[in-house]
Amino acid sequence: MRDAITLQILLVVILVATFTGLSGDPVAANPLNNWTISCGADPGAISRSGGVWTFRTSRNRCKGGTFAQRAEVNTDSISPSAKGAYLFETNVTMTSGSIQQFTIFQVHDGRFGCAPPFSIDVTPNGRLLLKSDIKTGEGENCIRGALNEKLSRGTVRRDGTEQKLTVLVDFDGKGGFAVQVWIDGVAQISGRYDPLKQPDAFKSKKFYLKHGVYSQRMFEYVMTSRGMKVSRVKLSN
Repeated sequence: MRDAITLQILLVVILVATFTGLSGDPVAANPLNNWTISCGADPGAISRSGGVWTFRTSRNRCKGGTFAQRAEVNTDSISPSAKGAYLFETNVTMTSGSIQQFTIFQVHDGRFGCAPPFSIDVTPNGRLLLKSDIKTGEGENCIRGALNEKLSRGTVRRDGTEQKLTVLVDFDGKGGFAVQVWIDGVAQISGRYDPLKQPDAFKSKKFYLKHGVYSQRMFEYVMTSRGMKVSRVKLSN
């Protein structure tokens, strides 16, 4: 019992220390806070009312790939040479009777044939899975699991319960970035995408964010995302 209490205290201390060093507000000129529907979607699959986005089952209308279902929005892009930290925050509710695994968030560079530099999957048991590939050539020439496919302890529910999802992305200006993920203010997983470790790695020409529901198979769901914003933040040393 004492160990459990100690762990809870440590998590609170780490979280407070982390966010104490963050300051910033979304800015209209911030390209990573400008969202549009990605590749189109089936009629009624993606809608927005005020500060709430609603995602429903849609066929994948993007070209290529093998995943059948996609309802996502994406931001404008920034250059890989742009250095700085961005904080993605939203309050999500997922309602579904299915345990289909799906991607809820991505940092993408427009590549084809490999997983993006960073993505977060919600697994069948609700835990978050970090995924990443380093692309080394055409098609499926990839180094899989660049972020070691880490799993969270916390879970995303599928019963309509609202939960806060927070993702910090710190771009290094050299084509790489560090990430940290929270659920309801509790730190879950972190990792780093560093293509410089691989000499023949694909050089990203842009980075942008994606959010929504992307899955290999079709399944019925309704997901809402309330108060979604991306803020440019300053990190304490």
